[in-house]
Amino acid sequence: FGSRVQVSSAKMSPPEIQELLDGDSRYEPTSIEPLEEYLAEQLKNGSYDIDANLAILKLYLLYPEEAKVDNIERILLKALLAFPATDFSLCMYQIPEKYHQGLGEVVRLAQQLEMAKFKAFWKMASEAEMLTQVTGWQDCVRKFVAGVVAATYKSIRSDELVELLNFSKGDLDKLIKQRGWTRSKSDPDKIVVNTETFETRQVSKPKEPTNMSLDQYRTLVTASTYS
Repeated sequence: FGSRVQVSSAKMSPPEIQELLDGDSRYEPTSIEPLEEYLAEQLKNGSYDIDANLAILKLYLLYPEEAKVDNIERILLKALLAFPATDFSLCMYQIPEKYHQGLGEVVRLAQQLEMAKFKAFWKMASEAEMLTQVTGWQDCVRKFVAGVVAATYKSIRSDELVELLNFSKGDLDKLIKQRGWTRSKSDPDKIVVNTETFETRQVSKPKEPTNMSLDQYRTLVTASTYS
């Protein structure tokens, strides 16, 4: 059985937040403020607690007069950066439809990532002021993109990879080392991202019109699915 936690006005530490979430006061209105402050901390320090953020959304459902659209948007931003986890969808299920129109920008950003339209995502993100409040968001997205690339391709040209990850060529060698990738011995401009022996899709087949970038391929698949 849970126990009622005494909620104070002072900022709570992560262990205290966990105690609150495990206790009987999880869905008491007095829990809203400390959980909102905890959300603000997540934005600043790059930490992430989906359980606490879902609790906020649930509290907003229970006490609609306490709901803050800005915080709903911030929760979605943090969930967006957790791709490929399904956190974004879990959060959307907890958000009343009346708020959806005001959340269009963050939803569109999520759609770009979900469909692997990474170049479109970076373009949209460059104009999304909301992202400036989230520490480390670029690194989170690049980690996701790198994972998709490694799962989808055997090799990819360095200029294409730089474009998908939206960073400079100077950062590429650091990423290659971090991910355990290698440059092809026969072509240093080709990055080997998957060394599995089974047949995998390759990006770089010179002079072939079917040599599509990752987002072009995904766009084609998506278009054919809905046509």
